[in-house]
Amino acid sequence: VALEKACCTFARDYEGRLASLSPAKMLECIERYQQIDVLGGRIMSYAGLRYYQNTTDPVRGKAFGDMQARITEITTPLVFFTLEINRIEEATLDALLSESPDLARYRPVLDRIRAMRPYQLSDELEKFLHDQSVVGAAAWNRLFDETLAGLTFPVDGEELSLEATLNLLSDTDRSRRQAGAEALAAVFAEHLALFARITNTLAKEKEVEDRWRKLPTPQTARHLSNDVEPEVVAALRDAVVAAYPRLSHRYYALKAKWLGLDRLQVWDRNAPLPREDTR
Repeated sequence: VALEKACCTFARDYEGRLASLSPAKMLECIERYQQIDVLGGRIMSYAGLRYYQNTTDPVRGKAFGDMQARITEITTPLVFFTLEINRIEEATLDALLSESPDLARYRPVLDRIRAMRPYQLSDELEKFLHDQSVVGAAAWNRLFDETLAGLTFPVDGEELSLEATLNLLSDTDRSRRQAGAEALAAVFAEHLALFARITNTLAKEKEVEDRWRKLPTPQTARHLSNDVEPEVVAALRDAVVAAYPRLSHRYYALKAKWLGLDRLQVWDRNAPLPREDTR
């Protein structure tokens, strides 16, 4: 109730007016938006943590889904905020920030919001994407999480959970590691069609939104979200790939030697070293 009231009064007080606010009023606006964001985040953090503690519990799953839908509905009136921030002229915003040291503290946040200016859609489309998000990627991600959580893996006559089976990949007994890896492969293969549908749907949904926003590459949205230049990411990637022979390839060759093997299998990659203390 508090969050819904805060969102409605915020929209009533500021929608259509951001460009004309004084420095003091803009600071008040941003601080109110921050308080709303914190409150909504706390509610969803609680619902999410309770759900992910046991994703196979239908009661928790329903509560999480209902809360996602409710928060999405409640926060729809706030969509205007970032859209209007991005429509403020650069000189106007600079003047506001220069007149108020307290407001200037929010420059990094405003810069990150305004980085999306070239890729912003119409107000109607942005509101549609906001409302539709709960039945888009979020729903497919939930299906994936709940499917994984419900899987069991037969290992040596036992039905193990995903966590317990993955734990076998670090077992000191090589036969146990192999049994765990083969069980994972077999069960995942049985669900391959579903996993492919989820992955392909998510990829297509992203491609459609990127195309409408005219984002130049599939990575652009992530770079903007992480506040990092694409050149920096590319340099890091290239450095890591170039170091494969000197680091990872060399390490796995040494690990095979330490384990007394000619070459490592998939199930040996996470094996503890012989001299590791397992006490």
